[in-house]
Amino acid sequence: MINPGVLNRVRGSVKFVDYPQLNVSASYLAQEGIELLFQGNFVDSLPVMAGVVQSPQPYILLGVRIHLVRSQELASIYKKQSELNCLLGDIRLYTDSTKYGDFDLINTALNNVADMTFNGTDPGVVITLTGTYFVNSSMWDAI
Repeated sequence: MINPGVLNRVRGSVKFVDYPQLNVSASYLAQEGIELLFQGNFVDSLPVMAGVVQSPQPYILLGVRIHLVRSQELASIYKKQSELNCLLGDIRLYTDSTKYGDFDLINTALNNVADMTFNGTDPGVVITLTGTYFVNSSMWDAI
């Protein structure tokens, strides 16, 4: 039997190169944690008369949805940052699995904050970031 491995709920985190005050660890996350939103294809399949031509993309947009606990100071820091400057530079996203690996994004921006309800029953605020994620790195070997 193959060991299925382990997921570490407290490993998921986000680290900012230029804005360390925005770093997110498990203690700041609501139950939903961190989500990745892959936007676009890694390869476009272009139809031709008798088949397809594959056209690899050098990058895709990658969204990062961070579910923060609104009653903590970090949520307030994100609010202030959105009011000041939403261009956040490079980040590294750590997943809940050391085997799966992490994600490096460049040119990241704070794109939006999800709708919120202030009735004392939802502790979260959802921040969405978007950055450039490089894929198909071997295509550069042909140059």
